[in-house]
Amino acid sequence: MMPNHARQLNDQLDQFSRIGTQKRAAIYARVSTLEQAEEGYSIDEQVRVLREMCEREGYVVHKEYVDRGKSGKNIKGRPALQQLLHDAKSKDFELVLVWKVNRFSRKTKDLLNIVEELEGKNIVFRSYTENYETATPAGKMQFRMLAVIAEFERDNIAQNVKMGMLARAKEGSWNGGQVLGYDVVSVPGENRKRKLSTLVINPTEAQTVRKVFDLYVEGNGYKSIANKLNNEGHRTKKNKDFSINGVKTILSNPLYAGFIRYNVRRDWNEKRRNNINPHPVIEKGQHEAIISEETWEKAKNIMASRSGKPNRIHDGEFPLTGIMKCPACGAGMVIGRTTNTLKDGTKKVLEYYVCGAWKNKGSAVCRLEWSKNGLCRPLCA
Repeated sequence: MMPNHARQLNDQLDQFSRIGTQKRAAIYARVSTLEQAEEGYSIDEQVRVLREMCEREGYVVHKEYVDRGKSGKNIKGRPALQQLLHDAKSKDFELVLVWKVNRFSRKTKDLLNIVEELEGKNIVFRSYTENYETATPAGKMQFRMLAVIAEFERDNIAQNVKMGMLARAKEGSWNGGQVLGYDVVSVPGENRKRKLSTLVINPTEAQTVRKVFDLYVEGNGYKSIANKLNNEGHRTKKNKDFSINGVKTILSNPLYAGFIRYNVRRDWNEKRRNNINPHPVIEKGQHEAIISEETWEKAKNIMASRSGKPNRIHDGEFPLTGIMKCPACGAGMVIGRTTNTLKDGTKKVLEYYVCGAWKNKGSAVCRLEWSKNGLCRPLCA
């Protein structure tokens, strides 16, 4: 009869042997903020179901890759998925398991590319609810069909959401998002999936907005206004210093005159600053205005009269731009330009490295003792 200690050792060896032959599985789970709020998808439930499946089929869970509150429209903004693909290159597992194929991505191109990359490492992709795997020809066919359906669902959802937001904008309702001067307050409603919101004036922030418009119609420029605001302790919605672009954004927004503007940039997710809509939705809003329409028209006319091609901040001739740091505040140095009039009447442009924070936000942000016009030592005579 085998002694107890020998039997225990033998059992341990058998256990290690079984573990060594078991295949490793990577579990991936994702839920978007909207799905979490409306559809009841649960990350924890997805993981639980997939873990039970691994136990039934004899897989060892290598790791759980979880993206919470992430949309399925692209794969770039999902750190857990990126980590999974990185680990796949090292062949850390033999199977990738998801609750549903659209958890991976709702774009056909992304899905096909990901699965092809996994197959190249001999890693099988399986979906729990669709009951298929890419290890067989039939499974591959089902996967491609489901990938097309997932993208169709995404596009259909996006179209419906866009139509709903356009309708809200045309009726003067706010479509969400923070903006200086207002607080966003939820509006209770029955039988609504998406929460509605409205704008309520924030008294302190509204004073800042009025000051921006007052200074502008008095003849001050963007940088001058930013400098005055920062010197007086005014802060942006994110509690930061005001910049030139921040001031311009306020002065360009008809929201403060009581109007709702929507769809300024079309296809924002794909094209960002390109494809600006020449005819955005601008309707009288349901919110209270912070400035009068008269002030808004004055500011708009001044902006139109001053519009022109701006000076270039820097070009490739100055390789230290953004690399060299301001000795006072640590901000990147950029190129500043000033024009001198010589004795014979000709004008000459001088270029200097200047503090980027000083140039964009004024002396309230950078306290370094600059020479005249805030310039450092010139680069050329």
